[in-house]
Amino acid sequence: MDISNVSILDLPDEILLTIFKKLNNIDLLYSLIGINQKLDRFACDINFTKDVDLTTVSSNDTNNSRLNAMVDRFCTYILPRVHNNVACLSVQASLFQRILHSSNYPNLRKLTLVNLKIDRASHIFNKKSLFIRSYKHQISHLVVTICDGFRNRPIEIIITQTYVAIFTWLSNIQYLDLNGIDGNLYSRRLLRGLSSMRCYSSSVAHLRIRIHNFDDCLYLLDGRLSRLHTLIVKLDYVRHSRIIINNESTLRKLKCFSLYVCRPTVDFDNAVVPVLCRMSNMEKLTLSFRVRRRNSFIDGIYLTDQVINYMSHLHTFIFDIANDNTIINAHSKPSSDDIRRTFIERGHHVDCYIDYHTDKIGRCHVYSLPFTMERIHYITSRFPGGMFMNVRVLRVCDIDRSFENTFFAKISRSFPLLSELTVSNTTERLEKPSYKWKTSKEASSIIEYSSLVKLILVDVHIDYAEQFLSTLNTRLPCLNKLHIRYEHLTTVTENFTRDATRVNCEKLKCITFEYDLHLVQSRDFYLYFPSL
Repeated sequence: MDISNVSILDLPDEILLTIFKKLNNIDLLYSLIGINQKLDRFACDINFTKDVDLTTVSSNDTNNSRLNAMVDRFCTYILPRVHNNVACLSVQASLFQRILHSSNYPNLRKLTLVNLKIDRASHIFNKKSLFIRSYKHQISHLVVTICDGFRNRPIEIIITQTYVAIFTWLSNIQYLDLNGIDGNLYSRRLLRGLSSMRCYSSSVAHLRIRIHNFDDCLYLLDGRLSRLHTLIVKLDYVRHSRIIINNESTLRKLKCFSLYVCRPTVDFDNAVVPVLCRMSNMEKLTLSFRVRRRNSFIDGIYLTDQVINYMSHLHTFIFDIANDNTIINAHSKPSSDDIRRTFIERGHHVDCYIDYHTDKIGRCHVYSLPFTMERIHYITSRFPGGMFMNVRVLRVCDIDRSFENTFFAKISRSFPLLSELTVSNTTERLEKPSYKWKTSKEASSIIEYSSLVKLILVDVHIDYAEQFLSTLNTRLPCLNKLHIRYEHLTTVTENFTRDATRVNCEKLKCITFEYDLHLVQSRDFYLYFPSL
């Protein structure tokens, strides 16, 4: 055989199948369906069409002719060919209605909607919509990511109505993930006033949801979700609650509970702990919270006596706990080793560090290892380092000490996949950032954040703007979003003329300013930031 004349069509089926399994199935479908009979047969195989992920394809960018061509081809030709095979569909929410109308999907069980604008949710999740009419008994897994901020009451009302509609109309839903944007806080309880006769489900077993405060969480545990065994809750606040759970069945059925609290609380001991103690069949517990104004640090002894001893089936305990503004006896201040030992002696792998602001006020941050969460509570200059492969979003803040080079190098090593960093520190640095070009030997001291996309410099001394924007100190090859004080930006860039800061700034696509300034920029500004 003349090897030079062999084409892909001459390869045995098993080799083609092995090759195609290594390719992205969306590219495979787009490229091969309709090419010829053999390739078409492979591309339409259920192995490549039962799970269709179109989240990388969006119709919002009207100037991207390739993406628009892909959307057209999928909706008019590809999906109608493979619709019977599709069991799992992931899609940008902006495309969903078009994809829904392109064909019917009799075997669709799992649906993921990404970047759903909340005003569109009511069009999808209502009893008269095509989606509900066609798939209300069919969908067992639903994941929805909401992309709107939560800053006004009408939006929160729509979110509540959406939650109720999903519980009401999707009669066979078992796995439900309703997530919103981090950093946006609700202004009121979402489930208040919704009786268990109006908002309930006898099928949901796994629920992940973003809600307002601990009252909303208690509503979910009052028996309205009779089959619930896994509950993952992210909420804004924990406050003292007057709600009493009389129905113990849901609490006893829970085997996995995760509680992530965005804002610090003074009511952890009297609001959360009593509820945790009633989860007697818990197997996996995850807690992430900040407590304030306690009279002692939360340690391994407290958590064992007050929580873990009530969970005889518990085999996994993951936590990230920060004790802020804790009042400490000046004569018996515990050290990091003291706190760490109380966990290690009880079988927990942890690390921790302590900041004492005064003789009587301190902050203790303790977390389980290996660290598996995507966020960690803000860290200070006392942070001991480590490896945090899952963390993508980080805030560093210190009110007592400046951040020096060793700290920023430690952050780069400890969080190698960090995509968003917020820096808060008004203390002038002891080691001034370099203003001189480095030799080849000195270049190794330049710190690189290879995955950092967004940088927020809020309440900072100008030294930190110099540290991050100048390539004499830091390399930011992927940076495209920046939040900064306008006067800091003009100073460190020397009115948008300085070469040392040009490289880190040239890919910026979005710059926002502290105090929300709306300025008419000069020609030099736009020349300096060519990607804006």
